[in-house]
Amino acid sequence: MIAAVTSALIAVASPQAATASPASPATTEMSAGPARPQWLLSREGPRVVFRGAFSPASGAALALALSDESVEGLVIDSGGGDENAALDAAEVILARRLPVTVRGQCTSACANAIFAAGATRTIERAGFVSFHHSSPVIEANYQTLNEAVPDEIARGARRLRALYAARGADPGILACAAAQIGLSDIQTQVTIPGETTPRAAWLSRHSLWLPHEATLRRYGLGFTRWGRPPSRRDVLARLRPPNPRAVVFGAAGDCVSG
Repeated sequence: MIAAVTSALIAVASPQAATASPASPATTEMSAGPARPQWLLSREGPRVVFRGAFSPASGAALALALSDESVEGLVIDSGGGDENAALDAAEVILARRLPVTVRGQCTSACANAIFAAGATRTIERAGFVSFHHSSPVIEANYQTLNEAVPDEIARGARRLRALYAARGADPGILACAAAQIGLSDIQTQVTIPGETTPRAAWLSRHSLWLPHEATLRRYGLGFTRWGRPPSRRDVLARLRPPNPRAVVFGAAGDCVSG
């Protein structure tokens, strides 16, 4: 079993390594951190571009940038991170009805919150959206074990359910993702890149589930794709190490009963 923490496996710590579309216009950096920053925020005309991991600092910075009335959309390449931090930005996207474009990957908290919040959704050439676990699913795990739900998890679960309801999407995709990766009720401790304090994590057979396009549409998360879909090589290139067993490539019939 492996820890169900995507950011421990996905190359998100170095935004310089993110793959941009060959046709992508140049961007001007708005903020920078250390020599190998965990995230970068820039502008591409009327759109904000975010690359990297979600933390309280990056989520707050993105939420502030998206609140600018001159901003007309978001371009994102993120392997996830702190779900409540991603929700800080997702709630602005929802309120302002901003479109979301995935350039590269949108995984974990990015998929749960940012992708779901988009008024419209676009995935650029070879880009992908992938899920693993989420606060509503983890909340249910704690409740099944008759354990107190941590405040951070309960808060994230409330916010995610409200976001899906407002967008008219089905949060059942989050439970589907947990089933596809084989999420268990066994806990461990992991340290997320860029953080020093270990976090509780739940073990699973796999780390990521890439839902089929038909599955995304069935749950109300339809999108437009520009260019070719991702190959297995595109996806595995994002893993450190590139472990094919960590990824479940979804089928159109995933989570369809009967």
